[in-house]
Amino acid sequence: MHLRNGSFRKGSLAPGWGGRPGFSPALTPWRSIAATVCLLGVLVFAAGRSSAATTIDATDRFAYGANLGWVDWRGDTNHGAVIGEFVCSGFLHAANVGWINLGNGSPTNGIQYGNLAAGDFGVNQDGLGNLRGLAYGANVGWLNFEGTGAPRVDLLTGALSGSVWSANCGWISLSNAVALVRTDSVAPGAPAPDGLPIAWLLANFGTTNLPAGSDPTGKGITIAQDYLAGTNPNGPNSLLRITTAQFSPGGVLASVSWSSVPSRYYVLEKTESLAPAAWEDSGLGLIPPLAGLATSATLSDSNAPARFYRIQAVRPLFH
Repeated sequence: MHLRNGSFRKGSLAPGWGGRPGFSPALTPWRSIAATVCLLGVLVFAAGRSSAATTIDATDRFAYGANLGWVDWRGDTNHGAVIGEFVCSGFLHAANVGWINLGNGSPTNGIQYGNLAAGDFGVNQDGLGNLRGLAYGANVGWLNFEGTGAPRVDLLTGALSGSVWSANCGWISLSNAVALVRTDSVAPGAPAPDGLPIAWLLANFGTTNLPAGSDPTGKGITIAQDYLAGTNPNGPNSLLRITTAQFSPGGVLASVSWSSVPSRYYVLEKTESLAPAAWEDSGLGLIPPLAGLATSATLSDSNAPARFYRIQAVRPLFH
């Protein structure tokens, strides 16, 4: 979508963008805003995760329970904890109780663990970083990731916080004065042949038989772009787009608002020309989403005859 003279209109793809949503050179300066999803992210999820190696940091890896001692989330590295986009998997290790299973990474419904059967237990991640569900160790029993202890992963820094409850050992802290667990990445899970995560396809369409380049709602973006932006692939009005923009004379002060979701961070980029475009960070860096359905940013800049802006959705730990 492109904004021209304060109103949205559909535009053509700009030359040289290889079919990616582009920016029309005919747009009026200062009133010209475009929002796009960074398709470089396709390279990330298309590669998938072929290894069961842990995502936990090599240094920040230990939780602590007063009645249990240290719990190593990295385990033996190859079978340590994996923090995923939908589910966690792998094993923790405590010297006093041995191995603790976070789940096998393959929930029965293909999306998240039900935690209602012995063959379908594990810890889920809700997309906002909250960790909920059950882990199990033969020598310690069930560990409950529940709302009171509020265990979660910070999707910007990867730091885990909160506590996990064990009926046999009490509370296990993920972050305190001496304990810190941090994941270096979030695993998107097993990919379908086109690269999109199987769990995401099942959660949104109930099938994996949908190509990444499809646009079932006809809103002008592919479901791969929906996945990257965090927008609803079944919602015709769910789009990553700049909604309002105000500029002072010469563009020395700009205020930009865009549609946003709580599971994404954003980068506002700028360029003074579209032929060719030389996009660079606006100077605001990584912008966290605000509460609600929109995020705004205000910035100061030098005087220029024209300047164009675009917004990109980012997930810092998906790499």
